[in-house]
Amino acid sequence: MLERGSGTIINVAGMIAFSGASPAAPPQGQRAVYAGSLAGTVAMSQTLHAELEGSGVSVHVVCPGIVATEFHAVQGMDLSAVPRMRPEDVVTAALAGIELGEVVIAPGVQEAGLLETVFVADRAAFQGQSPQIASRYTKSREAAG
Repeated sequence: MLERGSGTIINVAGMIAFSGASPAAPPQGQRAVYAGSLAGTVAMSQTLHAELEGSGVSVHVVCPGIVATEFHAVQGMDLSAVPRMRPEDVVTAALAGIELGEVVIAPGVQEAGLLETVFVADRAAFQGQSPQIASRYTKSREAAG
Protein backbone atom coordinates (compact mmCIF):
# COMPACT_ATOMS: atom_id res chain seq x y z
CA MET A 1 0.00 0.00 0.00
CA LEU A 2 2.77 2.40 0.88
CA GLU A 3 4.68 1.53 -2.30
CA ARG A 4 1.67 2.26 -4.50
CA GLY A 5 0.66 5.27 -2.39
CA SER A 6 -2.91 4.21 -1.72
CA GLY A 7 -4.89 1.85 0.43
CA THR A 8 -7.42 1.55 3.20
CA ILE A 9 -7.03 -0.50 6.35
CA ILE A 10 -10.21 -1.29 8.27
CA ASN A 11 -9.91 -2.68 11.78
CA VAL A 12 -12.87 -3.87 13.80
CA ALA A 13 -13.27 -3.14 17.51
CA GLY A 14 -16.54 -2.35 19.26
CA MET A 15 -18.23 0.23 21.45
CA ILE A 16 -17.22 -1.76 24.51
CA ALA A 17 -13.77 -0.26 23.87
CA PHE A 18 -15.18 2.91 25.46
CA SER A 19 -16.63 1.13 28.51
CA GLY A 20 -13.58 1.21 30.77
CA ALA A 21 -15.06 3.74 33.20
CA SER A 22 -18.42 1.94 33.34
CA PRO A 23 -19.36 -0.17 36.37
CA ALA A 24 -18.85 -3.94 36.09
CA ALA A 25 -22.57 -4.60 36.10
CA PRO A 26 -24.53 -6.42 33.40
CA PRO A 27 -24.64 -6.25 30.49
CA GLN A 28 -20.89 -5.48 30.50
CA GLY A 29 -19.91 -7.78 33.37
CA GLN A 30 -16.48 -9.40 33.10
CA ARG A 31 -14.98 -7.47 30.22
CA ALA A 32 -11.50 -6.26 31.22
CA VAL A 33 -9.46 -8.21 28.67
CA TYR A 34 -11.99 -7.83 25.85
CA ALA A 35 -12.62 -4.12 26.44
CA GLY A 36 -8.91 -3.49 26.89
CA SER A 37 -7.95 -5.21 23.65
CA LEU A 38 -10.67 -3.33 21.74
CA ALA A 39 -9.54 -0.02 23.28
CA GLY A 40 -6.02 -0.89 22.17
CA THR A 41 -7.30 -1.53 18.65
CA VAL A 42 -8.94 1.91 18.63
CA ALA A 43 -5.77 3.63 19.88
CA MET A 44 -3.55 1.71 17.47
CA SER A 45 -5.81 2.58 14.54
CA GLN A 46 -5.86 6.28 15.45
CA THR A 47 -2.10 6.37 15.91
CA LEU A 48 -1.35 4.48 12.71
CA HIS A 49 -3.75 6.72 10.78
CA ALA A 50 -1.82 9.77 12.05
CA GLU A 51 1.55 8.18 11.27
CA LEU A 52 0.47 7.41 7.70
CA GLU A 53 -0.96 10.86 7.02
CA GLY A 54 0.04 12.04 3.58
CA SER A 55 1.02 8.54 2.41
CA GLY A 56 -2.24 7.80 0.64
CA VAL A 57 -2.97 4.98 3.10
CA SER A 58 -5.78 5.52 5.57
CA VAL A 59 -6.61 3.53 8.67
CA HIS A 60 -10.09 3.24 10.17
CA VAL A 61 -11.64 1.30 13.02
CA VAL A 62 -15.28 0.28 13.08
CA CYS A 63 -16.87 0.18 16.54
CA PRO A 64 -20.35 -1.30 16.37
CA GLY A 65 -22.41 -2.15 19.40
CA ILE A 66 -23.97 -5.60 19.59
CA VAL A 67 -24.27 -7.12 16.12
CA ALA A 68 -26.62 -9.95 15.17
CA THR A 69 -24.01 -12.64 14.50
CA GLU A 70 -23.13 -15.99 16.04
CA PHE A 71 -20.43 -14.32 18.20
CA HIS A 72 -22.46 -14.47 21.42
CA ALA A 73 -24.22 -17.77 20.69
CA VAL A 74 -20.90 -19.62 20.47
CA GLN A 75 -20.15 -18.33 23.95
CA GLY A 76 -23.45 -19.73 25.21
CA MET A 77 -25.05 -16.30 25.55
CA ASP A 78 -28.65 -15.79 24.47
CA LEU A 79 -29.03 -12.20 23.30
CA SER A 80 -32.15 -12.81 21.25
CA ALA A 81 -34.09 -10.31 23.39
CA VAL A 82 -31.40 -7.62 23.04
CA PRO A 83 -31.66 -5.15 20.14
CA ARG A 84 -28.77 -5.83 17.78
CA MET A 85 -27.46 -4.19 14.64
CA ARG A 86 -27.60 -6.06 11.36
CA PRO A 87 -24.17 -6.97 9.93
CA GLU A 88 -25.01 -5.35 6.59
CA ASP A 89 -25.74 -2.08 8.44
CA VAL A 90 -22.28 -2.23 10.02
CA VAL A 91 -20.75 -2.58 6.55
CA THR A 92 -22.87 0.27 5.15
CA ALA A 93 -21.84 2.53 8.04
CA ALA A 94 -18.16 1.54 7.70
CA LEU A 95 -18.07 2.46 4.02
CA ALA A 96 -19.95 5.72 4.67
CA GLY A 97 -17.60 6.54 7.57
CA ILE A 98 -14.58 6.07 5.33
CA GLU A 99 -16.14 8.43 2.78
CA LEU A 100 -16.76 10.96 5.57
CA GLY A 101 -13.10 10.70 6.61
CA GLU A 102 -13.87 9.27 10.05
CA VAL A 103 -11.04 7.31 11.63
CA VAL A 104 -13.26 5.88 14.38
CA ILE A 105 -16.56 4.77 12.86
CA ALA A 106 -19.36 4.13 15.37
CA PRO A 107 -22.41 2.91 13.43
CA GLY A 108 -24.79 3.11 16.40
CA VAL A 109 -23.77 6.53 17.74
CA GLN A 110 -26.09 9.15 16.29
CA GLU A 111 -24.25 12.18 17.69
CA ALA A 112 -20.75 12.19 16.18
CA GLY A 113 -19.79 14.99 18.56
CA LEU A 114 -19.80 12.50 21.45
CA LEU A 115 -16.81 10.70 20.01
CA GLU A 116 -15.03 13.95 19.21
CA THR A 117 -15.51 15.01 22.85
CA VAL A 118 -13.77 11.81 23.97
CA PHE A 119 -10.90 12.33 21.54
CA VAL A 120 -10.46 16.01 22.52
CA ALA A 121 -10.24 14.92 26.17
CA ASP A 122 -7.71 12.20 25.25
CA ARG A 123 -5.52 14.73 23.43
CA ALA A 124 -5.82 17.26 26.27
CA ALA A 125 -4.77 14.68 28.86
CA PHE A 126 -1.83 13.58 26.72
CA GLN A 127 -0.72 17.15 26.00
CA GLY A 128 -1.28 18.23 29.61
CA GLN A 129 1.31 15.91 31.07
CA SER A 130 4.42 17.23 32.78
CA PRO A 131 7.66 15.74 34.07
CA GLN A 132 6.68 17.17 37.48
CA ILE A 133 4.40 15.28 39.86
CA ALA A 134 0.88 16.74 39.91
CA SER A 135 0.12 18.67 43.10
CA ARG A 136 -2.89 16.49 43.95
CA TYR A 137 -0.42 13.64 44.55
CA THR A 138 1.87 15.61 46.82
CA LYS A 139 -0.69 17.10 49.25
CA SER A 140 -1.43 13.79 51.00
CA ARG A 141 2.28 13.08 51.37
CA GLU A 142 2.91 16.54 52.87
CA ALA A 143 0.04 16.11 55.37
CA ALA A 144 1.37 12.71 56.47
CA GLY A 145 4.92 14.03 56.68
